[in-house]
Amino acid sequence: MENLGSFLKEKRKAKGLSLEQVSEELRIKLSFLEALEEEKDELLPAPLYKKIFLKAYADYLGLNFEEILNKFSVDGSKIREKEDTISAPPVKKEVQTSEQMTGRKGKINYNSWLVLAGILLGVIIILLFIMHQQIYKYDKDTKIRTKEARLGPSLPVPDTGKLEPRPAKKEEVKKIPSQPKGMTLRLEGLDRTWAMVIGDGDTLFTGFIKSGTQVEYQAQDYFKLTFGRAWAVKGYLNGEKLKSFGSKGKSIFGREISKNNYGDFLDTTATE
Repeated sequence: MENLGSFLKEKRKAKGLSLEQVSEELRIKLSFLEALEEEKDELLPAPLYKKIFLKAYADYLGLNFEEILNKFSVDGSKIREKEDTISAPPVKKEVQTSEQMTGRKGKINYNSWLVLAGILLGVIIILLFIMHQQIYKYDKDTKIRTKEARLGPSLPVPDTGKLEPRPAKKEEVKKIPSQPKGMTLRLEGLDRTWAMVIGDGDTLFTGFIKSGTQVEYQAQDYFKLTFGRAWAVKGYLNGEKLKSFGSKGKSIFGREISKNNYGDFLDTTATE
């Protein structure tokens, strides 16, 4: 019975392509493509990326991604061929030995520990993020109060009739970008690259951005960006130019730009 991995391998070889060529073009690690063709999901970074890599691979081979999903169903993090439910032969039940039962129980316990560890890790990350925001706010408020205490109230200058009062020296206050009410992201393709755009948790785009094309997306709180070729895309947020996403040969996965940190990504040297 043909599975997803052998199906992809057959289509690739029919086009005379090697995995190295596909990896170089899509900027996806060779080991991840091998894992797709060999049905080794445990070698992929996360279950979410299996569908991402599969979409990019199918587009590159000129295959219809929806037809692949209709032929192969999703079961957890694995994708397998749909079983024939019309004339399925009876399955002979096998009596499991105590060693098999013990092995299965051990595997379930191991998977349970992995799920629990993942949940704990997520809680720790959220707590660290909240603490970072509180520390940043406290440090900002402290700097403002310290500055006000140092300057103090302005004192009147006595009029001697000979000397004119000097105008008070104005301190330059660094402009801090105001927090936008909404976020508008515009992407311009400098070269062909695979991309995924997530806004407020919803997938807004997955596919290829070609040279010379422009796309625009809306979000309220944040975007998460993934590019196979980071240098091949130029971005603007609310009309302001963003810094380069990366140099040649670099890829980015899930880079977050939010209302709280978008100022770090603005290109302050931009003249356009």
